[in-house]
Amino acid sequence: MAVISKSEVKRRIELPITHRKSLVITPLLEARKMFSGDGDEDAIDLRLGTSFLLPQVPPQTFVNPSKALGRQSPFRVHVPLGRFLVLPAHQTVLGATLEFIKLPDDLSGEILTKSSIARTFMVIETAPWIHPSYRGCLTLEIANVSNTPLILYPGRLIGQLILLELKIEKSDAKSQERKLSRTYLAPVYPEVPSFNDPAEDLSRIGISDSDIDSPYTRDL
Repeated sequence: MAVISKSEVKRRIELPITHRKSLVITPLLEARKMFSGDGDEDAIDLRLGTSFLLPQVPPQTFVNPSKALGRQSPFRVHVPLGRFLVLPAHQTVLGATLEFIKLPDDLSGEILTKSSIARTFMVIETAPWIHPSYRGCLTLEIANVSNTPLILYPGRLIGQLILLELKIEKSDAKSQERKLSRTYLAPVYPEVPSFNDPAEDLSRIGISDSDIDSPYTRDL
């Protein structure tokens, strides 16, 4: 797998959207400034979107990765362009990129915090990998790891996307097309995680329901 260059990114963006190898990144508010500088050949700038998912306040004493996640549903907030969101010290929020991205089946991606943002001790990606054929705005796991509140302005540059080319066979390409219709739902807002019930996962390694503790039925 090799990182694709600026010229290859631009070539793929200009392909018809129906072309198997076409790349879509929209809106391109500054098409000529898609890359940070003349010397940058490998990282596409991405902006912060206007939708956020805020954790409940006060938070629960635990986060249970199960179907019970609905009990911990975060608050959805829209912050218009020109307004800002204050992220307190040592707090987290789910955001999304302003750009909608369509990857072809032979490209995967990695999103990274821009160095200028990272130097304020903000991290935007704890799950940075993007699979081939992804469609949608990218959910950002934004964490303020500094000791002071930080301001988030939708529309400002926040991350960089690096694209890597895969070598795939024609049969694999057809498999990717079938997978696309049932797996990728083109999210445009930040998304909460989806998990199986712990009992379902643990049953696969021989743990029965009676052996599983529930945080909702025991004293904490």
